Amino acid sequence: MTSQSNSDDLSYGWEAIAQDFISSRSSIGLATIENWGKSLEPRQVLLDVGCGFGEPYTQYFIDRGVSVYGIDASKTLVQEYERRFPEAIAKYESAVTSLFFDKKFDAILSVGLIFLLPHSTQISVLRKMAISLQDGGNLLFSAPCQIVSWDDLLTGRKSMSLGREKYINILKEHSLSLVGEYTDEGNNHYYNFQKSIVPEVGH
Repeated sequence: MTSQSNSDDLSYGWEAIAQDFISSRSSIGLATIENWGKSLEPRQVLLDVGCGFGEPYTQYFIDRGVSVYGIDASKTLVQEYERRFPEAIAKYESAVTSLFFDKKFDAILSVGLIFLLPHSTQISVLRKMAISLQDGGNLLFSAPCQIVSWDDLLTGRKSMSLGREKYINILKEHSLSLVGEYTDEGNNHYYNFQKSIVPEVGH
C-alpha cells in the first residue's frame, strides 16, 4: 500500500503526526483565545476551522454555553475531538472543500491552519469564513505579521504567511475590519476581524 502523496493529503501532514500532536499539545494560546471568547454569549454559535482534537480551548466555550462546531481534515484528530467533546458537533473534512455546515456563525476561530495552506487556498478559505460569519461577528485566526515562509517543525511541510496587509485587504472585500491583534506566550500572532453590520432598509 503506497503512502498518501503530499498533494492528496488535505490535512497537510497532520494526519501522519496526529497521535504525537495529541500527546504533546500544550496550553500555549489558551489565555489569548479565552480573552477573545469572552464576548460570546450562551447559545451563540462558534465554528472552529481546523479544530484538531479541540485542546486547549474547546471546553472553555462549551462551559460558556456556546454551541461549538468544528471541522478538521485529520480523521484521527476529529475522532479524538468527538471523544473528548460529545457536546460539540465535528466533521472530518477539509476547510478547502467544506460547506461549513451550511450555516452562519456568530464567531469563527482558526488556529494554526491558515498559514499551512497555499497562497490561493488561503484566500479562498478566508473568503469562505467571511461569508459564513454573521454581521457583527468576529473572526480570529493565527498567522505571522510579516510575509514569510518556513518549514513546519512538526510536519516538515512548507508554511507561509501572506502578511498583515494582504490579510486585511482580503477580508476588507467582505466587510471585515481588523479590530485587534494579539501575540501569545509562544509568539504566535492572532488577527481579530469583525464583520460590519449592514443597516436594515427602512420600510
